[in-house]
Amino acid sequence: MNRDTTSQQFQETDPLLPSDRPRRPGVVGACTAVVRGDVAGPVADGLLLAAFAAVLHRHTGQGEFRIGVSGVTDRPAGTARIRITEHTTTAELADRITHGEYDAGPAPVVTAELGPDGAEPDGRPGELRLVVDREAAGTHRLALHHDPAVFDAATAARLLGHYRSLLADALAVPERPVARLRLLTHEELHRTLVEWNDTSVHLPGAPTLHEAFEAWAERSPDASALVHGDTALTFRSIDRSANRLAHHLRDLGVGRDTRVGICLDRSPDLLIALLGVLKAGGAYVPLDPAYPAERLATMAAGVECAVMISTSGLSGNLPTGLLDGRGQATPLVLLDRDADAITARSDGSPRGGASPDDLCYIIFTSGSTGVPKPIALRHRGVVNNVADLNSRYEVAPGDKVLALSSPSFDMSVYEFLGITAAGGCVVLPDQGLAKDPAHWYELLRRHEVTVWNSAPALLELLVEHVERVAGPAEGGLQLRLAMLGGDWIPVTLPDRVRTAAPGLRFVALGGATESSIHSTVFEVEKTDPEWTSIPYGRPMANQRTYILDENRLPVPVGVPGELYLAGTGLARGYLGQPERTAERFVDWAYEWSDGSAGGRTEDRLYRTGDLARFGPEGLIELLGRTDFQVKIHGLRVELGEIEAHLRRHPDLKDAVVVARSEASGERQLVGYVVARDGVEPDPAALRSHLSERLPAYMVPSVVHALDSLPLTANGKVDRRALPDPAAVPAPGVASAPHGGQSTGDAPAGYWELRIASVWQELLGADRVSRDDDFFALGGDSMKAIRSMPRIDPGLRWGDMYRHSTVRALAEHLRTTVGEPSQL
Repeated sequence: MNRDTTSQQFQETDPLLPSDRPRRPGVVGACTAVVRGDVAGPVADGLLLAAFAAVLHRHTGQGEFRIGVSGVTDRPAGTARIRITEHTTTAELADRITHGEYDAGPAPVVTAELGPDGAEPDGRPGELRLVVDREAAGTHRLALHHDPAVFDAATAARLLGHYRSLLADALAVPERPVARLRLLTHEELHRTLVEWNDTSVHLPGAPTLHEAFEAWAERSPDASALVHGDTALTFRSIDRSANRLAHHLRDLGVGRDTRVGICLDRSPDLLIALLGVLKAGGAYVPLDPAYPAERLATMAAGVECAVMISTSGLSGNLPTGLLDGRGQATPLVLLDRDADAITARSDGSPRGGASPDDLCYIIFTSGSTGVPKPIALRHRGVVNNVADLNSRYEVAPGDKVLALSSPSFDMSVYEFLGITAAGGCVVLPDQGLAKDPAHWYELLRRHEVTVWNSAPALLELLVEHVERVAGPAEGGLQLRLAMLGGDWIPVTLPDRVRTAAPGLRFVALGGATESSIHSTVFEVEKTDPEWTSIPYGRPMANQRTYILDENRLPVPVGVPGELYLAGTGLARGYLGQPERTAERFVDWAYEWSDGSAGGRTEDRLYRTGDLARFGPEGLIELLGRTDFQVKIHGLRVELGEIEAHLRRHPDLKDAVVVARSEASGERQLVGYVVARDGVEPDPAALRSHLSERLPAYMVPSVVHALDSLPLTANGKVDRRALPDPAAVPAPGVASAPHGGQSTGDAPAGYWELRIASVWQELLGADRVSRDDDFFALGGDSMKAIRSMPRIDPGLRWGDMYRHSTVRALAEHLRTTVGEPSQL
C-alpha cells in the first residue's frame, strides 16, 4: 500500500487522526470527555509515551508528526518531533522522547503526559490527551481525554485498547518494530477476522454452470431461456444445440481445462457457444470482435486456445497461424460455415465433462506491464456467486434480464449463465441498437424485464432517457431488482431509478474478476444524506474480506488499509503467469493471543489494491486505490498498460496517462506525451497507434504534448502536477479538447448548428467547427450515447462512429431525417 509518509507541518487546528464525526470548521475543541483504563506492571516512562506515539503512527500512517510531552523525569515539557520508519522499535522511540531534542514547532493536536489526572481536563485545545498516572504496585492509570465533537466515546475507548495491546506486545517482544506490533484487542481481532467473515452456507444448485442450465432443460424444457427480437428460444432447443457443438468440440480435442476462444457478439449463438464449450469440459475465452487484431492475437496466444469459435462475418480480426498447446494449428469453427457438420452431431449431453474445480472461463483484464492478464476462474467459485445472488434475491422462472454487458466483462456471466441457472430468461438487444438507451427502455417495457445487471454508467443512461423522454409518469418499469457492480455508484442513483421502477431492490456489488465476479454486497434500502459514496458492503456467501496494512496486519475499525478477498470465489491465478500470480495471490496467516485466549486465521488472499476501511458494524467503505488502476465505465484499466504502448511509438520519448473526473462525474483518460527532439507528434497517428493495440475504452480521449513531465523530489512523475487539460494549449496534438480553439469553418445550416451546439455543451469545447471529429474533441462511448437523443431521437450508436464529424453527421441526418422544413 502506498501511503504518504512525508513530513507534515501541523497547525493548531490540523487534524491528526481520521475523525468519525464532522469536524467543526476552523476549531479543534477543548478535551471535554474522558475514557479510562490501566496498565499493570513496571514500565519505563519513555516507553509509555513511545507506545502512544506508535499508536498514532499506526492509526494515521504518518511517519512524522509532533506530540506534546510532559512529565518525563529531568525533562521540561515540550513538543517531541516523532519520526518512525518501518524498522523503528518502541525502545528507540522511547530513547528519542526521553533524551532527544524537543521541537519548538506549532502546537500539537495530541499530547501525552506523566502525572496525576485531574477529574476534569485542563481545557487546553487538542483532539487527544493521554494522561498516565503512576499508582502503587506498578499499576498505571490511563485517561484518554478527547474532543467529543471529533471522536465519540467508543472510538476513544478503541484507541485506548489499541494502546494497551501495542504496549503489551512491545514489552513481550522489544526487538519487534513498531510497524509490526499487535494493535487490535483480542475481541476486535475475533470480530473482524472471524465474526464478520462468518459467511459459510450451503447454497442449492448444480455443481457446474452448464449442469445448472441442463437441470432447467429437463425441468422446464419449453420455457423461454432467451429472447432476441421476435424469436424466443427454449431451454430444450438451446441445450440440444449446445450438446451438438460440445460433441463437435470433443472431436477437436477439447476436454477438461482446454481453452476455447469465442469471438461472437451478443446473440443466441453466444449462449449456445458458451454452453457448448462448458459441456465439452473446456473453459471459454471471450474475444471481443471489436478488439484490434493485435490484442486478440496476444490474448489467444497467451492462453494457448486449442480451438476458436466465431462466424464468417466476425472472424476478420482473429489471428491466423496460431498453434495450440500441442504445437498444432489452432482449428477455427465458424458456426455458419460449419452448421451442417455440427447439426449432424448427437444432441445428447456429453459424458465426462468438467468438475467444480475445473476452469470455466478465462477473462482478460488490463495489465500494468503492457500485457493483458488472463484470469483463470473455476466453476465452483462462479456457481457460488450465481447461486448466492439468485437465492438471496429470489430470482426464479419468470424473471428476465437485459443483456448489456460485453462478453469480455465478467458481469455478462450472470446475464447469460446466471439468470438461466435460476430458470429465468435473457433478453438480447438488437445488435445495431445495443448502445441505445431508447432501445433498452423499449425492450424493458415490451418484455417486462425484472432484473437489471450492469455497471452503474449504463443504468444512469437509462434513467436519463426516462427522465428526458418518457417522464416519471410514463416511465413505469417492471424492474424489481437492480444489481450494480464494477464501478462507483452515484449516491443519487437509487432514488432516481426508483422513480421509474417503484419498489425496486437496489443492490451494490463489489469485488474483482479474480474473485468470481462479486465478493461484497450492500442493498440500498434508503440513501443517507451524509453519504459521500454508497457503502461497499459485507462479504457474500462463502467469501471473506480482510483489511490489512502494508505489513499485512489487521487494521482497526475506521483506519484505512488494503482490501483483501478470500473464499470460494478466488481464481486459480493468472494463467501461465506464475510471477504475477504470486504477487497478487498470497497465503496468509495471523496468530494472536492476549494471555488468556488466542486465535489463528489463515487464508489464501487476493490483493485488490483497493483502499478501504471498516465501519463500527463491519460495513466496508471503499476509499480509492493504492496503485494506478482506474475504472472507466466499469471496466478496469491499468494506466501503465496504455503508457507502455505510447512509449513504444517512435516519435515519443516519454508518456503518462491519468484519469480525470469531469463535472458530470464521469472519468476521462488523458494522455501527456513528451516528443523526441525535433518531432511534432501527430494526434491522429498517436490515436491510431493505440487503437491498433488496445480496446476503444483504453484509448485516451485527449492527448497533450508537454516539453517535459513534472517530477517529484525523488525523480518520479508527479501526476498531481500535470496540468488540467483545459489549461493546456494544444498545438498539433489534441484537437481542441475542453477549451482548445478550433480554427475550422463555422457550422452552417440547421443540423450542423444543432450538432455543434450539443457537442460544445457536452464536451466543454469553446468552439466546434464543421469538420471537427467528435472523438478527437474528447468524446467517448458514453458521451456519444448521451449526445444521440439531444441531437435527434432517431440517431443510432453506429451513426456516431460512421459519421463522426459535424459535417458528415449533419449530411447523414439530412438524408435520413430530412431538413427542418420537412420535420
